[in-house]
Amino acid sequence: MRSSLSRIKGVGFILWHARHEFYHVLLGVAWAWIMREALGELNVKLILLAMIGSVFPDIDHFFYFFTYGKGDKYTRDVKKFLKDRQWRALTVFIEKGHKYNTDLSYHNFYFVALLFFIATVCFFLDQEAWVAFIGAMVIHYLFDIVDDFWTLGYMNPNWKRWGNGRRKAS
Repeated sequence: MRSSLSRIKGVGFILWHARHEFYHVLLGVAWAWIMREALGELNVKLILLAMIGSVFPDIDHFFYFFTYGKGDKYTRDVKKFLKDRQWRALTVFIEKGHKYNTDLSYHNFYFVALLFFIATVCFFLDQEAWVAFIGAMVIHYLFDIVDDFWTLGYMNPNWKRWGNGRRKAS
């Protein structure tokens, strides 16, 4: 009994420190509500697409971990926590450290502007599903920019450049 209770406490701890992702999901729901106001329609498909679109940009972190950033110290630390099954420590490490991971390829103004343009085109072409998905991605990135100011006190430098920020060897 005591063991299962401590596991439940551990899950609560992890959920609390991973709340940033839940904020993204809630913003996806809010985006679906905004679409309902603009289009006069709301259905489960649009809500689900907006929720998925609101967390989809974080796939960039996985690309970073398993491809172009796999040798980075941050990645090595994350993998060590995973290997050692230190879930609580991993959660706190990611919560505190993910804002300093400035080499993500798609977390920048240029990509956000491109997505905004695509979402606008889809809106005028009456492609509600794409507007739900891509618009939620734009909301995700905008929230991350505001969150940078909130948590760091300044905007993360990755927003001002294109690509992953790493210099290629000539």
